[in-house]
Amino acid sequence: MELLYILVPVFAYAALKVVLDHRANARAESLRLLEEALRNPALDRATIESLTHQLTGRRPLRSPGAGPAMTFVLSIGWVALFVGIGLLVISGWFHDQDFGIGGIITAITGFGLVTWPFALRELEARRQAQ
Repeated sequence: MELLYILVPVFAYAALKVVLDHRANARAESLRLLEEALRNPALDRATIESLTHQLTGRRPLRSPGAGPAMTFVLSIGWVALFVGIGLLVISGWFHDQDFGIGGIITAITGFGLVTWPFALRELEARRQAQ
């Protein structure tokens, strides 16, 4: 019985050590593969951000233009776009040109506000690539 008290912890330690060594080797191999992938010059920005997130565990820092303010602009743009489309539909129902003109102006403004954050992000990406 005393032998059991000695051998069980020894075997448990050996099994735990094998499992931990296997995990460490797998993690090191994964890290090596990620580092090799990051050295590839043909990667786009989204892939690099995804790989660095896997490597470090932290989300990449966004550009100053991509924050709550741009989210607000995008949401106002969506609302304006659909209000403008609604005004265009109402102008067709009531045969009123004022609703039509207001709908066109509102829809165009809304479309501009929707595309603005994406255009700024694309311009920032191109500026960083140069």
